[in-house]
Amino acid sequence: MPPSLKHLSICLLLLLTPDISVAEQSLAIGKGERLLVLAPHPDDESLSAAGLIQQVLQNGGTVRSSVVTAGDAYVGAVMLDSGKRNPSTADYLDFGEKRLEESRRAAQLLGNGFIHLDLLGFSDGSIYSALISHWRRNQPMRSEYTGFDHVPYREAEDRGLAQDGQDLLNELVAILRDTKPTIIAFPDVMENDSDHAGLGMFTLLAVHQWLLETPTPHPQPKLLAYLIHWQHGWPTGSNWGIAQDWSDQPLVLPADLPLRGHSRACVNLSPAQIDLKRAALAEYKTQQRIMGDFLSAFVRSSECFTLLKPNDGNRIEQVLAQLRQVRKTFDNHPLSRRKI
Repeated sequence: MPPSLKHLSICLLLLLTPDISVAEQSLAIGKGERLLVLAPHPDDESLSAAGLIQQVLQNGGTVRSSVVTAGDAYVGAVMLDSGKRNPSTADYLDFGEKRLEESRRAAQLLGNGFIHLDLLGFSDGSIYSALISHWRRNQPMRSEYTGFDHVPYREAEDRGLAQDGQDLLNELVAILRDTKPTIIAFPDVMENDSDHAGLGMFTLLAVHQWLLETPTPHPQPKLLAYLIHWQHGWPTGSNWGIAQDWSDQPLVLPADLPLRGHSRACVNLSPAQIDLKRAALAEYKTQQRIMGDFLSAFVRSSECFTLLKPNDGNRIEQVLAQLRQVRKTFDNHPLSRRKI
């Protein structure tokens, strides 16, 4: 984990409640839930919540999936896709277009046309950077891979939008206003990936702002923090080099992931739901070629989340302000886009 993310995680641990061991529970999904899934890259929505998405739809609910970046800076995958040792900016842009299309196909499979899909089209690696050092519109983050400081993709919802923190936050708040979700699934701020951890922070900021402007009684959405990137080869099989079938085993969150005073909840998937999750992930051919073992490790009999509380975002703005003041002590560019 880059030093900056370690500092960020420490601040969050100090802000949130001390650890209290709480057993995992079964996640209750009511009738007519409004689920919002926030994903940093194409495939994260399926890895984390393909089963949850199916169960909400089957219970008469609605699903909106918002994918923030195009995942266009996975260097090894772009090299493999383009057949070049030194891909050009055009190769990275072409790769991003392919990943966005993969998200469309996966959403069609999972929801049969009933998933509201947002492809925002930000550059891979831009989320954390926008959070910490490119907050204002007059200083957007320019991708070293695509060369753009704004959303370049033709069919992206946010084409032309500057890649800065304030605009991304505004976009997320607008999505919350429009969706009025009863369940929000988003990356855990403890994720061992800069874009994932950054989107976790952005989500808490956006939820805090949305609740502040909402008349009382405030909504009380379930906040489900999912984990995709961790350490020590979690989940089992994710770094074995060959895809295996783990569908008869549950997903168990790592023992060294701090609880931070929260509880954990899981949804159990039926064989049909597991098969559809596997089929959705098979649509991500650019990822299957280079990390099929990783994707298959999430096709399990359950999906598990850390349950956060709506007021967990109350003081995060203060933490971010402090982090921006001392960011010069962090790495100038803490992002390594080798594993997305």
